[in-house]
Amino acid sequence: MVPKRNRRRRGNGRPREGIQLRTPVPLAATERTGTVGTGTVRWRVHVGGLMRSAPYVTDGTVYVTGRGVCAVDAADGSIRWTNADAGGTGSPTVAGDTVYAAGWRELFALDAADGRPRWRRRMRWISRSRPVVANGLVHYINAGRYLRTVDAATGRRRWRAKYQGRGWGMESAPVLADGILYAASKDGIVWAFDPATGKVRWKEPVYSQSPATPLLHDGTLYVGGGLGPHVRALDAATGALRWHMMVDSVGSVGTTPAISGNTLYVGCQDHRLWALNATTGAIRWRVSTDGPIGSSPVVADGTVYFGSDDGHLWAISAENGRVRWKVKTGGPVMSSPVVADGVVYVGSGDGYLYAIEASPAPGGPLP
Repeated sequence: MVPKRNRRRRGNGRPREGIQLRTPVPLAATERTGTVGTGTVRWRVHVGGLMRSAPYVTDGTVYVTGRGVCAVDAADGSIRWTNADAGGTGSPTVAGDTVYAAGWRELFALDAADGRPRWRRRMRWISRSRPVVANGLVHYINAGRYLRTVDAATGRRRWRAKYQGRGWGMESAPVLADGILYAASKDGIVWAFDPATGKVRWKEPVYSQSPATPLLHDGTLYVGGGLGPHVRALDAATGALRWHMMVDSVGSVGTTPAISGNTLYVGCQDHRLWALNATTGAIRWRVSTDGPIGSSPVVADGTVYFGSDDGHLWAISAENGRVRWKVKTGGPVMSSPVVADGVVYVGSGDGYLYAIEASPAPGGPLP
């Protein structure tokens, strides 16, 4: 199908080695609040769908999945092109001049300039995660039992690895860093693969159903518990457990953590964002919203940005959790935000992509 062009502009587990923590913290000592301002919206554009995917920003263009894959001008929000056949569920990624997106039983490679398909590959299952592209390979996961790798130029299969059993829950996205491809299975095992061959380097159970997409930082792999209130830190080279924190909550941690300095930020379905010591897992503080947090946080210039099912994008101090401002959208914010050139791009359940000033205070300068 030839892409549609739109020129209209519109503004459980057994004990393991490592540190085991469950630290009740008095509410008064950890809940952070402050004078809440309203952030400044530069523009918003309707791209349709529930907007669960995270945008991808590069070279002045925001690529996002709504009702299909859209390319949006980062400066003014005008839609450059839309491919209604591609995407639909998973977040897009860009490598060179090609956009890769997985969705309704197909994996697409699109021309970044006009959205025309370069190739498409059939899948038996729906994918809701972002593909990873590096060294001429595309690594992706869908609701089936395999981690799959195809040639980035042709879409032909290079290898596949069975890494999870049958089960239910959301799949996490693969993560590639330092020459290792990581994947967390729905049955609670974190795997490390050679990205060129699919050979298993190590695997480690984390005793969680549907673990979240991991974060790798400075030799440590941080994994949210998915359907449980757990956060674990693993040695990225060996999979050995470094620490395990069960936050003082009955909610589930289904988001990818963010890190700044020695603080780890984790969103939870208990309506709170938790700040943990990245070395030990000890709780530093927490901040409450008015809805579950299914949006992975991002840290930029001393501010943590994340969405909540209460319909807001939140901006809080990375140092102490004080709320700086929030922006109300027309639906739950399940999309993970992206910060680029002083702007936060985030999708909402109302079908709009928002561009919001990334200022610590409304109208204030960046630090």
